[in-house]
Amino acid sequence: AEAGSTVAIKSADGKTLGSATVAADGSFTATLSPSQTNGQSLSVTSTDTAGNASTPVTVVAKDTTAPAAPTDVQVSGDGVTVTGKAEAGSTVAIKDADGNTLGSATVAADGSFTATLSPAQTNGQTLSATATDASNNTSSAATTTAPDTTAPAAPTDIQVSGDGETVTGKAEAGSTVAIKDAN
Repeated sequence: AEAGSTVAIKSADGKTLGSATVAADGSFTATLSPSQTNGQSLSVTSTDTAGNASTPVTVVAKDTTAPAAPTDVQVSGDGVTVTGKAEAGSTVAIKDADGNTLGSATVAADGSFTATLSPAQTNGQTLSATATDASNNTSSAATTTAPDTTAPAAPTDIQVSGDGETVTGKAEAGSTVAIKDAN
């Protein structure tokens, strides 16, 4: 830009975000307010002291902003899919408690996604969902719980006490063991 001219940086809606006077060596530094960190398209012009404006140059700000965490995340009743909402165009990854990716999907233009899980999750597992945008910024995780449609294994090591008053054994943690007579 011409030394002494004024450089103006504007948002896509025409709002001036910053300006600077060009130094003798042709360089300038303008501070933007607010900062532009989400891939915004900016217009830059230089206007000399006589009021002549250059043709606008378009520049795109770096995207360093992570998407918001996915919302409305739900596992289907059969444990095969996870649905929800996230930033359009981002990729949602569904992971198990150990961090293994079970499925992923690209978010549609309307912000919705459906990810197919492999394997299906049907035992009350806690799952996490994150959204990653095209600039590789990843959201915080949203969590959801898979349905528990898997019957527990039969109790094992069943023993009746010598006095017949108690029964002991092993079963799935948190499950309820019912003891019934033969009738």
